[in-house]
Amino acid sequence: MGMDTGGSGGGPSSEINVTPLVDVCLVLLIIFMVMIPKNVPEISVQVPPESKQRKKPPNQSDTLVIGLTKDGALTLNSQAINTRDELGDLISSRLQGREKKVVFIDFDDDANYGEAVLLLDLAKRSGAAVLGIMKHKNRPVPDTLVGI
Repeated sequence: MGMDTGGSGGGPSSEINVTPLVDVCLVLLIIFMVMIPKNVPEISVQVPPESKQRKKPPNQSDTLVIGLTKDGALTLNSQAINTRDELGDLISSRLQGREKKVVFIDFDDDANYGEAVLLLDLAKRSGAAVLGIMKHKNRPVPDTLVGI
């Protein structure tokens, strides 16, 4: 009548029951799969291509300013221009290859407004996307030119 030392006689089992562990792992796996969104929202960023930045023409930085004096003389960046056609050709050649096609106008207050309108139209036809008005500190912009 000796005591049993282990064996199969109703003592504590030394094997690990893995079923609950597998159940918990599967539940966690399903939870994580549901939580991860299928389509992550992307922020679209437009990066300019490197080739354009490296191949900048040297005259990219200079601004184009069309001048018209009260005598009707035309200037482009303070250089005298003879005819409107010549001015149009110069503007279109200077604007070629630029990303920002901006042309500024600097007309005298006493300049002929009919000529001024023709010049604005010429600048648009030569490829100018934006027309800016040069504003001088000592003289305000005439009201007739503000809404262009």
